[in-house]
Amino acid sequence: MHRDLLTRGRMGLHGRGRVRSVFVRRAISDAYYALFHALAHMCADTLVGSTRRRSEAWRRIYRTLDHTQVHEELRRPEVKAIHPMLVDFAADFARLQDARHVADYDPAPAFRRRDDALALLNVAETAISDIEALPADARLELSAALVAKRRR
Repeated sequence: MHRDLLTRGRMGLHGRGRVRSVFVRRAISDAYYALFHALAHMCADTLVGSTRRRSEAWRRIYRTLDHTQVHEELRRPEVKAIHPMLVDFAADFARLQDARHVADYDPAPAFRRRDDALALLNVAETAISDIEALPADARLELSAALVAKRRR
């Protein structure tokens, strides 16, 4: 699904001349959701297994990811310490999530340029490639951090 979201975001930006704001906003939202779904996919594959994608367990892990919890966990120093790449990944996730909130909920025309959306789609694509390249032990640690509720 995450690859399709990136494709849809880019398709809406095609054409000559100025792109309408609604398509720029949709592409920005697609960039964030592509990254979020890639994370959900990674967690389910890591914790349940890629061979069990049709199982209820895989679906439950995929659906367990919470936008706010992911944002908060990625800010934690111990989560960023799982792998050096997660420092940049956490910043990219926050940037995309903030941009999505503006694109989806702020009626002011903050995003007008095709280049704004293309840049964020590229950020999402790079971040997705980064998590897909994580070593298995880092994927496991990250998945547990993002899915399990933290007890205080």
